[in-house]
Amino acid sequence: MAKVGRFVIDPKLGAYCQVTLDDGKKILVNHEKDAQGGRMMVTEKKWWGGETFLDLRLDTAEGRAAVAGLTAGASDDSPRVTPLGALVDTLKDCASLEDVRARCLAIRPAA
Repeated sequence: MAKVGRFVIDPKLGAYCQVTLDDGKKILVNHEKDAQGGRMMVTEKKWWGGETFLDLRLDTAEGRAAVAGLTAGASDDSPRVTPLGALVDTLKDCASLEDVRARCLAIRPAA
């Protein structure tokens, strides 16, 4: 099971959380806020860049559907009630970057 770091929250900019996978690689799960609703991203954390696995605008129909799917069934006192918490909860069992890639592809609603 991956190691989930602390949630860092900035009320104006959004929040992020670092997750260390079983193979030692790290990903950054980010929820940026803006006037339109924001964006959620999952990226590989490397010294010089890294792969972006998910880049989802929350003000689009695709983004709203993805968040609805992630947060479905979450109780009000659960971290899964927020987009960031739900995304981290979905990725916390990933062992490798390939697992992250597959889960991020599954998060996007079918077009």
